[in-house]
Amino acid sequence: MLEFENNKILAIVVILFLTFSCKKEEKAVVKQEYKGPLSEIYGINMTYSDSARLVVRMNTEVQLTLANEDKIYPKEVRIFFFDKQGRNNTTLRGDSARFIRNRNIYHIMGRVKVDEQVKQEVIETDEMYWSPDQKRVYTDAPVHIKTPTQTLHGVGMDANQDFTKSTIRKPYGVGQMSTPIQ
Repeated sequence: MLEFENNKILAIVVILFLTFSCKKEEKAVVKQEYKGPLSEIYGINMTYSDSARLVVRMNTEVQLTLANEDKIYPKEVRIFFFDKQGRNNTTLRGDSARFIRNRNIYHIMGRVKVDEQVKQEVIETDEMYWSPDQKRVYTDAPVHIKTPTQTLHGVGMDANQDFTKSTIRKPYGVGQMSTPIQ
């Protein structure tokens, strides 16, 4: 009988050992808030019109929409401004951009270049803002403007969105060009 009791105790110890050694360790799951984009859209070709007349067209490869409704354009952005006759008179390009929803402005960044065909001006800067509501383009950064006859330098610039009127806030240099811009 003692041998049977020992075997019974041994069996219970083995079962308990196997039960506790095979028990799966449970880990607490920590939920993290998702902070990435809500949507990704590719091949963007947006147009802005006024009274059924094309005013602005924007092209870019990628648009990421964030939770606060801001939009990020991580690839090159091209914005085309059209005159009242529907002709593209100005093109603005940048390496990337961001639409800031609560201010309704676009922030264009990285090697920003504006080609204004009517006055034959080329404007270069590191960043520029475009306000569709105010139909205004501006920057606080240094700007370089090349015309067919001179190069202008300054800090800060304001212009209407078709660049027919522009002002350098703090000009600091004017140079005559020996040959016109090609």
